[in-house]
Amino acid sequence: MDTKSLNGDQALAFGALDSGVKLVTSYPGSPSAGTVETLIGHTKQQDFYIEWSSNEKVAMEMGIGASIAGRRALVCTKSVGLNAMIDPLMALNLTPVHGGLVILLGDDPGGYGSQNDQDSRPLASFLEIPMLEPSNPSEGYAMMREAFNASELYKTPLIIRHTRSFTSQNEPVKIREKDYQNINHGFLKEPFRFVPVPSNAVEKHRDLHKRLETFGKWSENTPFNRSYGFGKKGIIGAGFAFQKLQDVLGDSLQKELKLLKLGVLYPLPKKVIADFLQECRKVLIVEENEPYIEIQIKAIAHDIGCTAKIFGKLDKHIHREGELYRWQIQEALLNFFPEFELEKNFSKNDEDRERPDKENFCSECGYNDILDRLEAAAESLGQETVLVGDPGCLVIAADRLDAKYAIGSAVGVADGLTKAGIDKKVIALFGDSSFFHSSIPAICNVVHNRSHILMVVLDNAAAAASGFQPHPGVGRDAMGQKAPSSDIEHIARACGVKHVYTTGPKNSSSDLDETFQKALACRELALVIVRIENKIQEK
Repeated sequence: MDTKSLNGDQALAFGALDSGVKLVTSYPGSPSAGTVETLIGHTKQQDFYIEWSSNEKVAMEMGIGASIAGRRALVCTKSVGLNAMIDPLMALNLTPVHGGLVILLGDDPGGYGSQNDQDSRPLASFLEIPMLEPSNPSEGYAMMREAFNASELYKTPLIIRHTRSFTSQNEPVKIREKDYQNINHGFLKEPFRFVPVPSNAVEKHRDLHKRLETFGKWSENTPFNRSYGFGKKGIIGAGFAFQKLQDVLGDSLQKELKLLKLGVLYPLPKKVIADFLQECRKVLIVEENEPYIEIQIKAIAHDIGCTAKIFGKLDKHIHREGELYRWQIQEALLNFFPEFELEKNFSKNDEDRERPDKENFCSECGYNDILDRLEAAAESLGQETVLVGDPGCLVIAADRLDAKYAIGSAVGVADGLTKAGIDKKVIALFGDSSFFHSSIPAICNVVHNRSHILMVVLDNAAAAASGFQPHPGVGRDAMGQKAPSSDIEHIARACGVKHVYTTGPKNSSSDLDETFQKALACRELALVIVRIENKIQEK
């Protein structure tokens, strides 16, 4: 057994490697990209396939295919990426998996790199897919290994949730021998096993509930859930929030305080929780974002007739929005347990140290300069503009946008404005990665419905905002090897866009101005592709 100093990203990656993962897919996004980047660095030491997919739905479908083939697959995504996967997941849950299938979900409490402060945990119960969350890198490594085993044993995909702050934790992790490298269950041909249809949907749903019930027995006995301490005052911590709680409590467990750590978030270990509640007079729930665990624990308490008072987010003992900082846990703990003796004092001034580091890949982006030229061109034509953008590279110009929603949404939102009769020039702005992710269907739609919006693509030949990973329009793959590339202009014309203009970076500045003026003056649907120098990649 070897010991390595690993952060959260790396620990999860090693857990997958040592589980014999055969396929890894993802669309770039933090906080899941770090695990993928770690795995990319180990493809020479172990035989597995890895790719940056065009979007999260495709990445998920790749993982499903590998599982049907009898091999272990890891699909990595961030919170909003899970939203894009929901369609195939709502059919996958009905079909018992063959090879182990694990979804690594990176949530982003605090919205450090996301357009929302989404808590994805409630999606586990909606999807009826088990969800786990590690409290530290060592547990992340062990949990990833166990998740592949449990996936195959209970024939269900599993979600491992982690957060951006978890990935920045670093500790010595004991790495076991790679005893799963040659796992291959072979392709399974079984009528209707992987084919949910109306005639078997209810039967498959009933079978899903039986598998979840069986998995629940595993949840009751796994060491990822554990209680210790004594007393009538209890604290329940979920996932990485429990590690923050431990940091506040210090090395010595306070007298008359009982702790329960939950590593399985769905389905919750009801007996473990019930036994804990019955030993306490009052309980504090420590979790990030929504009162997801709190609501379920209160239901369990009601069902068993437990009279313990339960505190958490619903009564505002714990902050509900953004990342849960240690000073906030300390504040709640002192309110809940006035006798608590501080070993270390945390204050609001410590927030900056707790916030995870984030590299700003957009610092030298040229989008603001391009918007200056675009607005100047519109002004010269006497036009008032409405700017609708996508997430990603447009974050740097967010203060100049009139609207911005999900990736791939700019074209549809812009066309909705025009169809509502707005008397302004509506412009949809998006990046090249967004074009391949989900803008193409919207472009087909605006062509078919005779839209007259202007679309502008900033083409910097990468998924820039997440770290310059490649996409189908780049002539290299995740490994940096030469690969076929798809051309944005050719695809747009094939979709039916008649007026397509391409400019930069070798064109003169006057060419960019003239191009914008032509496109803005066009009374039909038009697309401008602005190719820019990728300054950060060149460094």
